[in-house]
Order: sequence, then structure tokens, then C-alpha cells
Amino acid sequence: MLRLVLHFFFGGVFVYAGVLKVADPMSFLDDIRSFDLLGDPWAAWLAMGLPWLEIFAGLAVMSGFLRSGGLLILNGSLVVFLAAIGISWWRGIDIRCGCFGHADATSNYYDLVLRDILLLLAGIVLAWHGKPKAKA
Repeated sequence: MLRLVLHFFFGGVFVYAGVLKVADPMSFLDDIRSFDLLGDPWAAWLAMGLPWLEIFAGLAVMSGFLRSGGLLILNGSLVVFLAAIGISWWRGIDIRCGCFGHADATSNYYDLVLRDILLLLAGIVLAWHGKPKAKA
């Protein structure tokens, strides 16, 4: 039962985040540009595609249909997000995360890193405990 709740929470976080980004793609594009890692048209492609990837992968985790693929995508995304946050932090750039809709204020790096590490740990636990048991 706890694992099912964790699947719904983990997948739901990404569905929610993706829906907020789909609702306002131009603001999400501005948030991506604040990282100063991708130029156009790559930033625009990311702003258009990432929210849908989050939504579909989150739904996969929640529904159980292609769950392992959804977990792989979301855990991989979290690693990439952590790398982008770390690079921006190291470069001293004030970013607007945009993870859960457009943010006018710059983001707190400690909060972003902690949140993404906790989500990644939850995703790893779900991926690890979702593997079928080996038969002897």
C-alpha cells in the first residue's frame, strides 16, 4: 500500500509540474533561459517538450503502464536537473527554476538541490523495489 502511495506521489509531482509548464510555455522558456545553458532553438524545444515528457512519464509511474520506463525517464531527468542547478550555482547565476510554474524571484539553490535529491531518492527506491524478483 505504501509503495502505491509513493508511486502516486512521485508520478503526481511530475504530472502537476508538467501541467503548470504546459499552461504557460513562454514563462517556462524564460525560466530555462535564466540558466544560460542552452541557446535558441534548443531552449525553445526543451520548453515545448519537457513538460509533456514529465506528464506522460508521471502518468506511467502512477498507472503502472510502462512504469519502469517512466521511472527511468524521471530519475534521469532529476539527475540532469541537479547537474543544471549545480552548474548554474557554480557559475554564480541567479536562476528562476520554473519547476512548478513561473517564478518571478530567483531560486534558492539549497532548496532546489534538497528537493531534487529527495525526489531522486524516492524514484530510486521505487525503481529498486519495483524490479521482479529473480527466480532460483
